Amino acid sequence: MPAVALPLLVLLAIVAVAAATGRWRARRVARETGVRIGRVVDHTGIDASTGSVYSIQTATITTPTSSLDAIWTPPHLERLARSYWSYMERFSLGIVRVHYDERGRYVCFLSRRIVLLGFSEPEYEFTATLGLVRWPITRGLLISRRGRSRGFLEIEVHRRDGVEPPGSGRRGTGSADPYSQVYVELEVSQFYPAMSSGFAYWVYKQTQSRYHVLLAYGFIRSLAQGEDLPRSVIGRLG
Repeated sequence: MPAVALPLLVLLAIVAVAAATGRWRARRVARETGVRIGRVVDHTGIDASTGSVYSIQTATITTPTSSLDAIWTPPHLERLARSYWSYMERFSLGIVRVHYDERGRYVCFLSRRIVLLGFSEPEYEFTATLGLVRWPITRGLLISRRGRSRGFLEIEVHRRDGVEPPGSGRRGTGSADPYSQVYVELEVSQFYPAMSSGFAYWVYKQTQSRYHVLLAYGFIRSLAQGEDLPRSVIGRLG
């Protein structure tokens, strides 16, 4: 078995419980706050023209418009970005740690010396209906040599106002408060895994790829739980 798969097998053993807990919390918060999350959808595969891997997870979150307005700002977009890395650390129970310096951030296995993936500084886009943050992928044990500085990780959110509130079609459950819907997309594209051929690629699909999907599912569900977004380490947009 490829050596880079060993840390991922450890993580997979941990995240099964974490994923189940996240689903339970999302259902509880929906009952308490009126925020509802739709089904999380996964699109993962290989780009036949390049041989690179893509992995896209999407969902919609329905929330009171007033709650969304309060956080629809550039600083909160940066805090959303920070929340992804913070959630990654919590999701792995601290086995995965994210380190920062002036050049970017690094996803490490326990030690700063073991860099699983490195990213350069994020790129932001923000409008009245769109928030986007993208991190170019630079290096790491989990990426092949030819994939360095080619792929990216991206979080994209779109808002649509004036939607029906959750449960409005049921008797006695309508709401006079305006609601909005947020489309959330988490994407990794143009990624060339270190485990890319034969049995190694099968191991990649069962470990690294599966872990990323579970992490993305959990992160998207966490956004519907109404928790305060952590403050950015860098604070470029604050």
